[in-house]
Amino acid sequence: MPPRQDRLSKLLVLCVDRDDDVGMKASVKTPILGRDACAQTASRLAIADPEEADANAIFAAIKMHDEIKTKGYSSEVAVVAGTFEGGIEADEKLRRELMQITDVYSADGVILVTDGADDKEVLPILQSIVPVVSIRRVVIKHSGGVEETYAVLGRYLRMLIYDPRYSKFFLGLPGILILAWGILAFFGRIAEATTISLGILGAAFIVRGFNLDRYAAALGHLKPSGYIRLFSALAAVLAIFTGAFQAFGGMSELKEYSIVVADPSQFANYGGGLAGEFLFQLLNPLWIGLGLYFGGGFLSGLIRKRRLGVLRSTVALVVLAFLYLPVQQFSLILEGKGSTFALLSLLLMGLAAIFVVITLVYQHIRERRREELR
Repeated sequence: MPPRQDRLSKLLVLCVDRDDDVGMKASVKTPILGRDACAQTASRLAIADPEEADANAIFAAIKMHDEIKTKGYSSEVAVVAGTFEGGIEADEKLRRELMQITDVYSADGVILVTDGADDKEVLPILQSIVPVVSIRRVVIKHSGGVEETYAVLGRYLRMLIYDPRYSKFFLGLPGILILAWGILAFFGRIAEATTISLGILGAAFIVRGFNLDRYAAALGHLKPSGYIRLFSALAAVLAIFTGAFQAFGGMSELKEYSIVVADPSQFANYGGGLAGEFLFQLLNPLWIGLGLYFGGGFLSGLIRKRRLGVLRSTVALVVLAFLYLPVQQFSLILEGKGSTFALLSLLLMGLAAIFVVITLVYQHIRERRREELR
């Protein structure tokens, strides 16, 4: 019995190589569209590195493409790749290549075939362009023999030693620690060696944990809008930290602060007033910092001609403006000077104004989308 006509849809079976093994190892330029082209790419990658999981993922995508075509669906298979460094540049490249493919083959949905390593990073990029209707994870089968276990361990050890993405952390960091210990021990500074080693280790964990090394490497490749975002973020951090420092200094001059420091049990009596004073003095620098950050996003969106980013930043600035007076009134209430009625009134008026703004923005977005569809 032939498949029903209402089940037919245009599907794209997509294999994503976020770290560009296809380009680095097989010297194939992406995006790749079509069964034959993808099969050739998978073969070249498997020959270049027989242990590469992405080659198996491409073959699995081709198999999935063949299977769903036999079920009556209109289907195509494709491969897109990011960059070796990963991060924002890889995601931007994936987005560009997927848009190139959808310009040629306008799919109704995507079936993502992946080895499972970067699902969380890739999914938002794909779903912003085409709905992801299914995910197929490819897991390579291994036997349970001891010899193969050693072979797998050896492969990962070679990766830690020779792959610069991992060796700089697993070899470079211990090397710096050992060198620091050796130099300081030579001069009889064992206590300082422990302190410095812990400092180096902590700094390395922070850099790697927050991807600061990738952000630093990307500074030289920023576009003008990127420098605006960078400046606004740094200016916001400086403004907020400066305000917090000054607010704490002003609070510490109060006699109530001295009482609490001398007798912590008095915190229940004076803690609210101290918190209110701290918040009141921090309010202006905090709002200036947040305004700088969202203002940077607004200017960046204008330069990059990203209407949605501009609208988001605009809404954030409006929300920030209408929250100023309620937060100020809340700090006065903590000090015993404010009015609960005034706080509730300001919150209700702010909520109504924000609702109106968001409704207008939503209507504007809908009208723009309708014009684009015409």
